[in-house]
Amino acid sequence: MNEGLFDFGEGKLNHYQILGVEKTAGDEEIKRAYFSMVRKFQPGSFPEKFKEIRTAYETLRDKQKRAEYDAVGDLPGSMAPLFNEAQWFDHLGRHDKAAEFYRAILKAHPELDNVRELYAESLCMDQKTGKASDVWEELCRRNPSNARYSEKLAGCYFDRGWHKKAADELKRTIALDPSSLDGWSLAINCIVAKIENASDSNELYDELRTTVHEAIKAVKEVKENEWKKIYLYANAFAASPESDRRVSKGYLEEIARLIHEGGSDARKNGMTTLIMILDSIPSFRLGVFFNEIKKIADLLPELTAEKTGPNPVGVHIENIRIQYEIENLEKKGFPVIFCDLFRLLNADFEEDDDEIEIAAMEYEILDKKNTYDPQLRRLKEELPELYALHSVFFNEALRTRDPEKMLYQRGKKINKYHRDSGFFEEHPDSGSEQPIRRVEPKIGRNDPCPCGSGKKYKKCCGA
Repeated sequence: MNEGLFDFGEGKLNHYQILGVEKTAGDEEIKRAYFSMVRKFQPGSFPEKFKEIRTAYETLRDKQKRAEYDAVGDLPGSMAPLFNEAQWFDHLGRHDKAAEFYRAILKAHPELDNVRELYAESLCMDQKTGKASDVWEELCRRNPSNARYSEKLAGCYFDRGWHKKAADELKRTIALDPSSLDGWSLAINCIVAKIENASDSNELYDELRTTVHEAIKAVKEVKENEWKKIYLYANAFAASPESDRRVSKGYLEEIARLIHEGGSDARKNGMTTLIMILDSIPSFRLGVFFNEIKKIADLLPELTAEKTGPNPVGVHIENIRIQYEIENLEKKGFPVIFCDLFRLLNADFEEDDDEIEIAAMEYEILDKKNTYDPQLRRLKEELPELYALHSVFFNEALRTRDPEKMLYQRGKKINKYHRDSGFFEEHPDSGSEQPIRRVEPKIGRNDPCPCGSGKKYKKCCGA
């Protein structure tokens, strides 16, 4: 038998009695009581008593351990060994064995709802959601005004794929506790799940927006566990209309504030939330919010730290930055064809004819080499990350003195695609299948440069 995590043997004082405080004592009061007891019972003179005091303090100072201890405060002494075994197996991750011990306790004392709750949790952790939902239903029947039991039952329904049933139960949860962060979050998940399985989701998106706004309004004044609000604001961002950028940016700024003001829980939730945003929102939209996304990422140094393997979140951030630069190319005076080319190269998906479109754009860049060469050099100097996306072609285009071969290769590929796809049969007036040739006369290296500089071509644009 394992040493008990909590000892409820007959005649023993509980942790609150050991420290001489009430069960309602706050953290500071518990801390003061501990130091007072330690001064009175020093470890050198009272080793066993000191150990008892230390165990009591270590349990009550930790919120999770204290909650677990409080949950079984009235456990009959004869059940203590079984309870300790259950706790030990839960600690080891053997939730199936833990459930067996909880069930044994409930068989002898079916009135212990605190143990019934732990039993349901162990069943959920063991992915036995069918049995777990039965236990949560029983707890809800026995405690109809307990919002937490209702929320747990809804979560169990959701895990089983019963999204409508979960949504119905969550209405009761929120009616019992309108400020339930977990309840609102799960309600949002139910709508998102329905959207994923719906053929027409317009009405569901309206429902999602309404629910998110109601959730934010309901939990605005909640000061405990503010880090949980991060998820709500992420959903608000995802559900906000694309046309309302000001509101969307406000949600991202609120996420950054919550992460900045929160502790480790906020950073952990922030990482999960950021991954959710990056995975669920099209990259072309994220480019608009690059500065706000970057601000969130900067608050999560774990995302950008050097690691032995590739960092998927770091890759996401880099992709957003590149997308942002692509969307701003035209504003910086680069040709439209560059923007179109990079959009294809950086697309999240590939169409069958994307390769031909890229070949056609390359053909145009080569065919108007004198026009585009200066822009390519500028791109290489000012935006090397973008240039690197297609550097093999760009480098060859800049180096070549005679682009005829490159033009011929791309023209041949385009013609082959049209022939294989039936283009020429469908378009009898399209001409022969001969490779496309340039129509402009070839410029000699010693000819005047067509840009009008007065220099020879070889010392100007042809350099």
